[in-house]
Amino acid sequence: MKRFTALLCASLVAPAYGAKLTERCAAAFERYVSLTEARMTADLSPDRFLRIASTPDARSALRGGQTRIEPSVTLDSGKSIDVPGGMIQDWLGDMFIPGATIAKVRAVLQDYTHYKDFYQPEVIESRQIAQKGDEFDVFLRLYKKQILTVVLSTNYHVRYGMLDPRRMYVDSHSTRIAQVKDPKHPDAGENPVGNDLGTLWRLNSYWRFEEADGGVYAECEAISLSRDIPGFIAWMIRSFVEKFPKESMQNTLRGTKAAVARRVNVIAFAPPSARREALELP
Repeated sequence: MKRFTALLCASLVAPAYGAKLTERCAAAFERYVSLTEARMTADLSPDRFLRIASTPDARSALRGGQTRIEPSVTLDSGKSIDVPGGMIQDWLGDMFIPGATIAKVRAVLQDYTHYKDFYQPEVIESRQIAQKGDEFDVFLRLYKKQILTVVLSTNYHVRYGMLDPRRMYVDSHSTRIAQVKDPKHPDAGENPVGNDLGTLWRLNSYWRFEEADGGVYAECEAISLSRDIPGFIAWMIRSFVEKFPKESMQNTLRGTKAAVARRVNVIAFAPPSARREALELP
C-alpha cells in the first residue's frame, strides 16, 4: 500500500508542480561558476593544487583509507550569491588511490563507453560523442530513485590539462540536461530543457589529481543547479534535490577508485583484505 501511495503521489505531483529555469537563475549560476573557476585558476600551483589534501595530516588520513566529502561555497565580495528560483550545491570530495598513476587515472576517465559500468546505478547509458585533442563531448544518462524516479539525458564538454607530469586537472561543464518523460522508456521523449521537475538543471565538475606517495590523490568539486523548494511540495522533492548531488559525489568517488584499482591490478595481486579496502569507500 505504501508503494502504491508513493507512486500515486508521484504521478500526481510531478506534472503539476514542475519548475522553469529562468534567465536570472541561470545567470546566477554562471556568476557562481565564474568566481569559482577564477579561484581554481589562481590555485593552479603545486603548493595550492589540492584543497583538502593540502596538509600532511590530511594526506595521511587519505592514505589510511579515509574519504572526505564536505560542502564548499563561493562568495561574491563576501556575500552569498542570490539564486532566484534555484539552489546551488557545491560539494568537495577527496580520496587516495594506492598504486595508481596519472596515466592510469586518465585512461579510466577517458573510457566513457564504460561509465555505465563504473558508475552504477546512477549512470545507465554512456558514450563519447566527439574528441578534439584533450577535449571531449560526452553523453550520460542518469538515473535516480527515491520517492520519485527521475531519468536525465545529459551532455558535457570535458577538458583535460596537465600542470606538470605529476598533476592533472579535468574540467567538465554540462551543455544540456533534459528530464525524460517516462523513466521506464527513456527514448520515448523529453520535457523541454529547463522546464521540468527541476531536480538538476546544471552540473559542472572539476577534478584535480596529484601523483605522490605511491599512488594518486584525487579531488573532485561538483557544482549543481536545481530548483528551489516551495513549502507545499517540500515533502515530495526536498530529500531528492538535497541528497542528489552529495550521493552522486559519493558514487563518483567510489566508482573512480574501483575502476582505477582494477586497472592497476589490485584485484589480481592484493590479499582479500587489501583488495576490499582498495575498492570500497567508507
